[in-house]
Amino acid sequence: MIDMRLLATPVYYIETILFVVISCLIFVSVLFFVLTFYKKVNRIREIKRKKEYQFKIDELLFNLLFNGKTGDEIIKHPDFIDCKENKLFQQLTIKSLIGLHHNYSGIYSSKLEQFFSASGLADYSLNKLNSDNWSHIVEGIKDLSSLNYLKAYPRIVSYKNHHNKFVQTEVLLGMIKLKGISELLKFKNSNVYFNDWVQSNILYVVKKHRIPAPENLVELLKSKNESINILAIRLMNYYGLAEYNSELSGLLETSGNSTIIKEISLHLNKTEHLQ
Repeated sequence: MIDMRLLATPVYYIETILFVVISCLIFVSVLFFVLTFYKKVNRIREIKRKKEYQFKIDELLFNLLFNGKTGDEIIKHPDFIDCKENKLFQQLTIKSLIGLHHNYSGIYSSKLEQFFSASGLADYSLNKLNSDNWSHIVEGIKDLSSLNYLKAYPRIVSYKNHHNKFVQTEVLLGMIKLKGISELLKFKNSNVYFNDWVQSNILYVVKKHRIPAPENLVELLKSKNESINILAIRLMNYYGLAEYNSELSGLLETSGNSTIIKEISLHLNKTEHLQ
């Protein structure tokens, strides 16, 4: 006679397994819902906090620039004192300072630079340079150079041989922002290759920050590094420097580099047309 308990055992196991699987699925679904809800709530809180901080920042900087308030008065303002240690507030303030600095010049840009230094925000950006994350280092260099924090120049230059190419490029751009295009002369005898991406970034910085042409730009044409020659020609073309046409014509006759020949021809056609 067949023992019915033996037939029931597999069914019991199957039911148990199904119960466990369904319970796990329900638990995972509930957990996913809770995490999603929690993440959404946090995002809403952060957006609200950003708006609150931005409102305070806009008001503080408006008073600094247009209502005759000094940097010391803004630093001692309750809104600034209450929030100055908050990283999000620091990030948003620096971003606002950089945005205003790009749009204003003269006494206004000087006020923004002085406030960046005196408020302790420069220290926040300097600390980014100590990071092991290359993107943080890049952010720090951008902050410091965009707000003309000259004290950071030695620290920025110390990263010029960093293993990350993006950091190296940002160091070069920072050097130019802080001390002008003449900084390129330090690379005159260098084997560093300035590819088109790096050169386009340099030209963008020159245009955006309205960096004036140096008197010794022609020295870069004497470099044996052809990428530096190309950059010098492009800069001359941007500034419309016709006074270097004789040197460029001489290089045109001796160079076998197709890019150099093309860039010189473009420059000569542009400047001769203007003359």
